[in-house]
Amino acid sequence: MTSRFIRVGLLGAVMAFGLAAPRVISAQAPTTFTNHLYDKLQLNFDLTTVLNRSQARVDGSNGSTGTNINFREILGISGTSIQPALGLVWKPGRRTEFAVGYQFINQSGDRLLDKQIVIGDDSIDADFNVKSKIGASNATFQFRYSIFAAPKHNIGLAIGFGGVFLDMQLDATANGCTGTQCQSGAVNVAKKLTGPTASLGAFGRWRVGDSWYVGGDFRGVGANVDRFDVSVLEAAAFGRYFLSNRWGLEAGWNYTDVTINVAPKDGATASDVAGRIKYGYSSLKVGVVAAF
Repeated sequence: MTSRFIRVGLLGAVMAFGLAAPRVISAQAPTTFTNHLYDKLQLNFDLTTVLNRSQARVDGSNGSTGTNINFREILGISGTSIQPALGLVWKPGRRTEFAVGYQFINQSGDRLLDKQIVIGDDSIDADFNVKSKIGASNATFQFRYSIFAAPKHNIGLAIGFGGVFLDMQLDATANGCTGTQCQSGAVNVAKKLTGPTASLGAFGRWRVGDSWYVGGDFRGVGANVDRFDVSVLEAAAFGRYFLSNRWGLEAGWNYTDVTINVAPKDGATASDVAGRIKYGYSSLKVGVVAAF
């Protein structure tokens, strides 16, 4: 309960700053307004309230099917958490730009299992207390090309690549256990996997006032890369207000839904990961933007 109040309080403080800052520095507002649709470089830092609905299944090295583990329902991972996100956009020409982003997602949980779960070649029985640390951060890289590049709008197509960095660590204790890593009533499971992603779609940015901007994008794709069968759906919307020609504030919403089916390796061992990752979250964000 206390950690929830801390998260809500932190987000409230950032939002209060976003509302108050325009008044505080209004005396410093520029008399000539830069068109930020065509900045050479933009950097942004955001705090995001991540609404996590991710799950994963790790199959055994012998091809046996593991348990589909909903992070929230089975492991007790919080459904909401405040996480940082970083972004950079470089625009070498009026119609071309490159964007990179990184959404941090690192969470922990503590849950007494009410049923047995199987993770790869290990199993954890019901009535085991499981302490978990789950990392599911997401990196993206996009190339965007503007089809309609005008003073008050910039609309075009985007192609993106990226990765989901799954890091699952579970420490379970009880009076007895089963699996290859059992020791005196305890089992420890550690699995890591980097799943590739890709997407195609469109984006739009509009200047709706001297200092106000809105925009959004929508991307999706289904592809097969090596032993990864990937399905991606991504969407975003945002609004920005520039306090000066250099600094601005932003608020927005992101939606990500990625499913990665991982085929087993030839001659797979217990350390190799095969199975299915369903990586889904939506987030509300507030942050700052620097333009150059």
